Amino acid sequence: MKKNLLKALSLFAVISVLAAACSSSGTDSASTAKNKEASGEKSSADNSESVFTYIVSGDTGNSFNPLTADDRWGLMLAHATYSPAYHIYSDGSYDYILAESMEPSEDGLSYTMKLKDNLKWSDGEALTADDVVFTYQKINENNKNLYVGDEPITVEKQDDKTVVFKLPSVSASAAEMLSDEVSILPKHIFENKASFDVNMLEEKLVGSGPYIFDEYKAGEYIKFKKNPYYVKGEAAIDTLIYRNIEQSDTATLAMQAGEADALVVPPDLLDPYKDNEAFEIHNYSEGRVPYIRLNSASEKLQDKSYREGVLYALDRDEILLAAYTDKEFYELGYSFLPFDNKYYTDDVEKWEHNVDKAKELTAGGAKTLKLCYISEDSMHEKMALTIQSELKEAGIQVELAGVNTPAYMKITNDNTITEYDMYIGGYVMGSDPDTFAMLFSSKKDNRLNFHNEEIDKLFEEGNATLDEAKRKEIYNKVQRLVSEEALYYPLGTNLRSLVTSKRVGGIDEAKLVPIYTFGDLSKLKLK
Repeated sequence: MKKNLLKALSLFAVISVLAAACSSSGTDSASTAKNKEASGEKSSADNSESVFTYIVSGDTGNSFNPLTADDRWGLMLAHATYSPAYHIYSDGSYDYILAESMEPSEDGLSYTMKLKDNLKWSDGEALTADDVVFTYQKINENNKNLYVGDEPITVEKQDDKTVVFKLPSVSASAAEMLSDEVSILPKHIFENKASFDVNMLEEKLVGSGPYIFDEYKAGEYIKFKKNPYYVKGEAAIDTLIYRNIEQSDTATLAMQAGEADALVVPPDLLDPYKDNEAFEIHNYSEGRVPYIRLNSASEKLQDKSYREGVLYALDRDEILLAAYTDKEFYELGYSFLPFDNKYYTDDVEKWEHNVDKAKELTAGGAKTLKLCYISEDSMHEKMALTIQSELKEAGIQVELAGVNTPAYMKITNDNTITEYDMYIGGYVMGSDPDTFAMLFSSKKDNRLNFHNEEIDKLFEEGNATLDEAKRKEIYNKVQRLVSEEALYYPLGTNLRSLVTSKRVGGIDEAKLVPIYTFGDLSKLKLK
């Protein structure tokens, strides 16, 4: 499912510095007006239009497809222009958007979705059960992500407002699987499309989200206008702009000049916004787990005792403090689950820092290791330097191999690569522990290249069990086994810092959530 693709993004792409460049003003009035429009300022020609500009470091329109989007920026675009049937928050609560209800059967083998009345697409056409059935069928045709085991979830129209999902077997994670990462698509736009492997910005965008696509300038910005048919009511702000600039210093200049309203800032770059009456800082959890992974394909790391020694050389608190500068921006954690997940346990092998033990266990093994990380990410860089220093103390030299994000994604998505011995990574997954199976189960995507039959079996058992107490027991075992493999070293859970101008309101109502930043963009307003 697309949720899994979404999490795969965060699996390997850590939060980069979200920055902006301050566009130079032209010498003529037309150029000045254009610059102001792109930055979110109102021009004299349109004083009535409200504009919210969000600075991002990636190009949201570079490769947009609501079925295949798997990077933060493409997903943010999808979230603005399309709607899911419902959203499940980390506390387990439901936010119904297109759907008014989603009810499981007593035997857990089906779900019935009821749609809200009078739903419309942004072009005014009716949104019905036909669109929902079409969307879920296309997902399985294209990527087979809506499966339980080896069998697909089938979807059937009962009437214009009712859809029934039939499961091949009980799946405790099915409700989350079918939820918010599935952008419902308009059948009347896409039904004759031969392939979905295209950039949808090349075509007419018809959605049901709070905004409608308006204009895209590659590498600069993408602009949206509010959707008059949005199910939760028209957005309070007329125009939304995602402005793509990458330099952190110029982002600060742009914010201070009033050219933008929001950006995400890493902890080490927050100082200009602290104690500044023009800005507000909002720290929130994405449930993101940063980690260090040992490459199971590396010849140097085949001996488990040696891997244990490498992990004993590490100090997670020191690594996180180097990256995030202050303990208020992270929580230590010892499992692949976020520390605040209800299934989380720290009853696992923690690999507490022990240099003597590290030296003992690595004495007969490799004396050099190669560490891969994202070079343009300041937090990655600081983590890498700290890891290098810690392993040096244990007698192991670490070669730092920083690469750009595209190269990193390619490298870490290929589990046959042996050139690198270690990776720095991070991910945001779902709230249900079964969503993490794609990382560690060889019967799923197995993005971290684990091969442990007991882990595979336990993930299957956990998803097939509806009893909460039994599920917790099962996933406690999974967490212990993953730790004992000595291939994965979780660091904890970090917070994300959003800076907004003081003129921005409605942030609590919009809700700060993983990936998209704002759960409901329609609730943002300008004071």
